[in-house]
Amino acid sequence: MRKGRCVSYIYRYRDDKRCENAGFIKIQCVSNGSENQARIQIGLKLYKKTECCCKVYLLCGNAGRYLTDINFCAKERDTIMKRMFVSWNDPLGDGVSLDNYSGLFFLCDDGEQLMGVWENKTVSPENIIITRNEEQKAEQYNEQNKEKSLNENEIDIKEIPTIELGDEYKDACEEMLDTYPKLALFADSQITECVKINPQDIGKLHMSNWKLGVNSFLSHGYYQYRYIMLGKIKMNDNEEKVVIGVPGVFTNKERYFANMFGFGRFVPVKKEKLITGKFGYWVSEVSRI
Repeated sequence: MRKGRCVSYIYRYRDDKRCENAGFIKIQCVSNGSENQARIQIGLKLYKKTECCCKVYLLCGNAGRYLTDINFCAKERDTIMKRMFVSWNDPLGDGVSLDNYSGLFFLCDDGEQLMGVWENKTVSPENIIITRNEEQKAEQYNEQNKEKSLNENEIDIKEIPTIELGDEYKDACEEMLDTYPKLALFADSQITECVKINPQDIGKLHMSNWKLGVNSFLSHGYYQYRYIMLGKIKMNDNEEKVVIGVPGVFTNKERYFANMFGFGRFVPVKKEKLITGKFGYWVSEVSRI
């Protein structure tokens, strides 16, 4: 990979032959203090009749090493963007530098295969060996490093938009917070409590919230990360608010779309300066009247 930067197209493969273009890969080496990070951007357009998960593997020779998932909702026609930051010298936590990888291999759960190669090497999808036993280890490593970010543009935060919730439904939040799978918390975070929920769980709230079940921005976040967040955040005046959060990485482009769909505030998982590339949640308040 020359000068720590590459751009490559993604192609579909059928019967081990390269077919039409289905997306792109952009990788750039950027400095984060003492560590070099790889900013990986994947744009992938796949039309699936049913919900589909596409696993992404880094290619090292004929070996495919698990990197991440990209999820598609049924009949999705837009290009799905996946952005992530990993250590350049150790992207998978096994001591192997990104310089040793030659491309990305994509394997959908319906059997479709795609590949994008940035090195001048011939790789046959039929010969790729997938080390599936490494997936859990890689997922844990990615989760631990998700909060790493770059010292880029600092952005001011807007106030939280409000979603009305009647008194008779206020216990639904507490029930989910008590019983649903817990999300990791950091000691200095504004987020004091949070759990994983699905869009269907919004139906337990007042009917005024049900429109979020078909909110395009929320649906996109859910199919990218396989969950949305219900939690409590502490404001600057120490007042606690209950929120619904869409997981994502902060960028100006994402802020534009989040605000357009009613998620006007971004809360990072750690309470620190808000900068491009930081992982957190785009939130809307669930008010308790």
